[in-house]
Amino acid sequence: MERKSAMTIRVIAPWGQETGFRLAGAQVVNALDEKEFNAHVERAIEGRDVGVLAIPAEMEKWLSEKNVKMLKKSVTPLLARYEYPGEWRYMEESADISEWLTYRAIGYHMRIKL
Repeated sequence: MERKSAMTIRVIAPWGQETGFRLAGAQVVNALDEKEFNAHVERAIEGRDVGVLAIPAEMEKWLSEKNVKMLKKSVTPLLARYEYPGEWRYMEESADISEWLTYRAIGYHMRIKL
């Protein structure tokens, strides 16, 4: 019987903002510009090992038409957008949503403690 490998969480982050994601165990790639960003997105889609692809909300406008079409056709990666707030604060519902998204995309539950 063929064994399926576990899917991963990959984060695209601007330089200098990736440390927290790495400490949390996510795969992180850095993007400086639109070309590099789209290359990372394309690799995540084609690689079939990424369950959740987290991108900075402000970089979403950089998504190429090709990548938008590919993301709409595929079940994974599930695209998650994140922002760096001016002031960090805990939102009760964020833990439930994050857990549900992760389970849906990569098939395991996680516990988020803030």
